[in-house]
Formats: sequence, structure tokens, C-alpha cells
Amino acid sequence: MSRPETASAEPWYRQFWPWFLILLPMLSVVGGIVTIFVATNSPHSMVVDDYARIGLATHRKLERDRQAAILGVRADLEIPADAAEIRVRLSGGASQPGHLILKLSHPTVSALDQEMTLPGHGEIYSARLASPLSGRWYVQLEPPDGSWRLAGERGPDTAKLSLIPATGDR
Repeated sequence: MSRPETASAEPWYRQFWPWFLILLPMLSVVGGIVTIFVATNSPHSMVVDDYARIGLATHRKLERDRQAAILGVRADLEIPADAAEIRVRLSGGASQPGHLILKLSHPTVSALDQEMTLPGHGEIYSARLASPLSGRWYVQLEPPDGSWRLAGERGPDTAKLSLIPATGDR
């Protein structure tokens, strides 16, 4: 019998398949390291670990909403999208404070949040905005002593907004 001649084989490091088989797990390792690096160096700011504190704050807000309902406080806001002034007409059984505190919170970009003092002239309160508002905003209105609170949401194309007290438990 004759023996088949074997061609001289190339060394393993010069062939395609060993490198291809090594490359797949190495890409997984590199991807895992990059994922861990990104996760540890940019923690998500929306994650909260103190649920008890959040629960107490929510309870306090609901108490202030109930107090506004008991007093019958209502506010009508004019927030034009292109103008830089906001006007609030406060009505209801509560005494008219000298000024109100208005908090405007952007739903996604906390750097755009604004808090301002609205000086009053009778039942009309007004102030200039730092910048015109566009898009959706959460609106919160309260007196300086924080005894009651009115809250609502301004839509993207809404120039007028009525804030009435929340009734009942949520």
C-alpha cells in the first residue's frame, strides 16, 4: 500500500478558522468590559433607593392638595409659549398671600426646571419667565407657607391652564 502524501500544513496561526473562533469570544469579553465601564461611570439619575422618603413626601403633597380642596382654592394661569410673562388669577376661600411660588418642571430635562416668586396685586399674580416655555411642563403653585398646593400639567400648545385641587385619594 502506498501512503498518501500529506502536504506541508501551514502553522495554526496563519489559518483563518482559529482566529475566527478566537475572535467571537474576545468580542464578547470586550463588549462586557465596555458595558461595565459605561454602567459604572454614568449611573442613571432617575433611580431612587430611598422609597420611604418618597412615600412620606407623597403623603405630604396629598395633604396639601386636600387642604386646597377644603379652602376651595383655584388658579387660572396664562402661560403663552412665545411670551416671557406668566399671569395667575387666584380665587377661592383662602386669604390672598402677598406672593405665590410657582414651580415649572420639565418632564425629562431637570436643568430646564424653574422656580419663581409671583408677586401679587389683588388676586392677580405675575412674573417674567427666564425663558419661553415650549413643550410639556408640570406646574405647581403654592403659598409661601406651603399650607396648600395646586398642581397640573401644561401641554405643548396650551396657553391657559386651570388648576383645581385634587380631590379624593390617588
